Amino acid sequence: MPETLFARLLAADPQRGLSLFEDFGHRSSFLAYRQMPERIAASAEHFRAQGIQPGDRILFPFETSEAVVLSFLGLLALGAVPFSVKPYILSTPKGAYRDFLSRLSERHGVRRILDVPSLRALELSLERVPLPPAGARVEGARLREPGEDTLAFVQFSSGSTAFPKGVPITWGNLHANLRMIVEQGRLGARDRCVSWLPLYHDMGLVGGMLSCLYGGCDTLLTPPMSFLMDPAGWLEFLSEHRATLAVIPNFAIDYTLKILNGLEAEDLQGLNLSALRTVYLGSEPINIANLEDFTSRLAPQGLRREAIKPCYGMAEVVLMVSCVGDEGWRVVTAPSGQPAISVGRPLSEFEVRLRTEEGRVCGERELGQIELRRGSLAQAYYADERPLRGEDGFYPTGDLGFVEGGELFITGRLNDRIKINGQSYFSSDFEQAIERLPFIRSGRTAVIQAQGRVVVLAEVSRPEVLEHRPESQKQVSAAILEAVGVTVAHEDVLFIRYGQLLKTSSGKLQRRALTEAFEQGRIRVATAQQLRADLLKLRAQRLFLGPVFEVRQRGGRLLRSGAQWLRQGKARLVAGVWPRPRS
Repeated sequence: MPETLFARLLAADPQRGLSLFEDFGHRSSFLAYRQMPERIAASAEHFRAQGIQPGDRILFPFETSEAVVLSFLGLLALGAVPFSVKPYILSTPKGAYRDFLSRLSERHGVRRILDVPSLRALELSLERVPLPPAGARVEGARLREPGEDTLAFVQFSSGSTAFPKGVPITWGNLHANLRMIVEQGRLGARDRCVSWLPLYHDMGLVGGMLSCLYGGCDTLLTPPMSFLMDPAGWLEFLSEHRATLAVIPNFAIDYTLKILNGLEAEDLQGLNLSALRTVYLGSEPINIANLEDFTSRLAPQGLRREAIKPCYGMAEVVLMVSCVGDEGWRVVTAPSGQPAISVGRPLSEFEVRLRTEEGRVCGERELGQIELRRGSLAQAYYADERPLRGEDGFYPTGDLGFVEGGELFITGRLNDRIKINGQSYFSSDFEQAIERLPFIRSGRTAVIQAQGRVVVLAEVSRPEVLEHRPESQKQVSAAILEAVGVTVAHEDVLFIRYGQLLKTSSGKLQRRALTEAFEQGRIRVATAQQLRADLLKLRAQRLFLGPVFEVRQRGGRLLRSGAQWLRQGKARLVAGVWPRPRS
């Protein structure tokens, strides 16, 4: 097989391609891989006509649509450099999003932005570049093969501790990591991958789309909102399309499990997940208890435990560093005494070591910071004089973990570590224990260490919880003590107003900013009356978006159910199960 992305499109199975869906029921377009170069070439010609030249930079709000995907690939073919950023969404304040774009523009000298639909209602000082015309193609086009040292695009770090840093992705590093992913997962034309992850995130762009294009898999993409509005529809989608691959963060497990817990066994009888051979699980700390529940709950529907493959990666290496293999994931007790889940053996192209706080290289089962060298690691951050690597070529990731039997286990982020009496704990251990309580909102908890205290910031789901605040605080403290073995004072459990838990574009908590807000007295504690107002606002937002998705999903399901009923009826009639009319 060819080694470059564009050459692999031409060599792909003629039946394989990229399908884009508006939601889990409506496909909007299909792009056969072999025909994509003609569409990509037309996109490149469009941008050339707009005055964009090789090497030019453009802010790229990455929406999930045919026009935007072809724009990205067209800019790559032209030799321009897309800066992949999150698109504007209604829940984001317009001023904050404009400030984000302005900071990127000023920091990196980028003056153009792709005029995607979500930007239409925003006033911007940037030069807007229109999307290419629909359906345009250049017959018989052959795309140029860029040099491996040439910059392909810029993706951004999560920004959990500071403003996101640009990671320059060269063609050489991109191709190298795509090869690693394809070889590790044995991706090929027999596979069909489903992803709803945002394409501005490395796991969505590289893991959910580019690796599948490179491997020749069928790729089925839906917008992130489709999963947020209908997690049960995601399971139906996997079943209906006989997906063999999926790419998800831990959030998807937690979110879907809450829906599953409200369903009966008979509600799931139509699901068949037996085709799934790999579900890449990464991007954030894994809630082991919820993962166990999720896999056992869906085992009768054919989901195999070993199909779930926890993995580890980061934007600085394009995407993947390690992944669990066919042996399946395992859980051990970490040096801290908490359970830890394997993310597999590091890929052979990388050199991995762990070092203690004193700088000594760790031994087996010794906690330390993970450092990387070689592989597809970037040389430096984009337009940043600060070195990414140390003098010996190793990159300190900021992630803490340990190695056992050659497998890597991640315990948390360096900045998420909480030290109590010389013992290291991690915020995620506290947060997962708290979120098992039924009145705590999933994914809406942050545990910080401030002024020598462990402080819980949590959103609750019901006003009644706040009417019995002392008892609810005691339940949170008890859950932490039982799971982690740490006593948290009841008065340090704060139930807060919605919308204060700052997160990055990839969903990671901005703990430093939260700690500063707490220490400066800017965290607002909720009353029962205020929570009712927050819930009304949240429901109004859902009502604004919900009817469109609900009508589409219900309509799609009715059509699928009707088609299934007709097929069953035809089979019964042919088999003579139903009586024929008497003559």
